[in-house]
Parts: sequence; structure tokens; C-alpha cells
Amino acid sequence: MSKTLVFLFSLLLILFQVQDLQAEERDVKDMSTRERIFVGGFVGLQFGTFTAVNIHALTGYRITNRLSAGIGGNYQYANDRWFGESFSSHMYGGGVFARFRVISHAFLHTEYERLSLRSRTPGGNNEDRPRVSEDNYFLGAGYGFPASDRVRINFLLLYNFNEDSQAYFDNPFFRVGVDVSLR
Repeated sequence: MSKTLVFLFSLLLILFQVQDLQAEERDVKDMSTRERIFVGGFVGLQFGTFTAVNIHALTGYRITNRLSAGIGGNYQYANDRWFGESFSSHMYGGGVFARFRVISHAFLHTEYERLSLRSRTPGGNNEDRPRVSEDNYFLGAGYGFPASDRVRINFLLLYNFNEDSQAYFDNPFFRVGVDVSLR
């Protein structure tokens, strides 16, 4: 990842933080169970020699004012024609996540994900490659920019500790998603 992208991400975090220093937030102790639940996710698209479609849905629960956790489901399609040998795979799976808010809307994010995908082992045609399971362990930081009283846009910078991942090639990687409160 380029230093410029890291710099821009850091600058965004600082600007959003300064803008929202005085925001009052309702205590989760005063919220109903339904008000503590949020749903959301993200969609990723990339086209070219490497084509990817990623749909990630999640459901979370605000445990305290600073801690939330939840589950998610993930579907990815990848088609790689980089070195002349075409590889494609439908990947799917799920996982769990936790977020701990450090200051205002800035948070730490950790996630475990298990995916089922076609192995990238060389040789043979795509259909001969066996399906394998892959465990990914993400850790990073993010900022939840409030778009309204119920909608939050999240910017995350995550690192995958599975360095042998066949699903994720860039490390760290950037993710933008949305959370919507059920209240």
C-alpha cells in the first residue's frame, strides 16, 4: 500500500475527529435491545485482468458505549487472468468481529473469517482444483463517520495475518462500509 493512501486515511481520521469533538451520544444503558442492533456491510468491485466482486453483510450489537461485536457473511467472486492461466473461484463464508471505540468515532477492529474457495494450486483446469477452507485474521483501525442519526459510514484499514491467503492479496487493505441502526 502506498504511503500516500496511508497519509490520506490518517488525514481523514483527523479531520472527521476534529469536526465531531463535541458530539453527545446516548448511553447504551438507556437503549432497548433493538436500538443496540445494527446491520450493514460493504460491496467491493474490481474489473480488469483481475476481476473481483465482494459482498459482505453483517449484523452487530452495541455491548457498551465503546464495544460492539457481531457476525458476518461473505461472498466473493474472483477471476484472475494475470499470468496467462485463468483462475476463478466463488468464495463464501462467515465470521465474527469486534470493534472497540478508542476516541469519539475512531475504533480498533478485529475480525476472524473462514472462507471456502477453490485452491490456487497450479495445473489442471479450474474445475479440477479442490475446494479448501481458509482462515483469515484481520486487525486494524477505522473511523465511523455519522451520515445521520441511524447511518454510519465506516472507513477501515485492515491487516490480514494470514500471509498465505488465497483470497486477499493486498496487505494492508482499505475497506469502506455502512452500518444502519435498527431504531
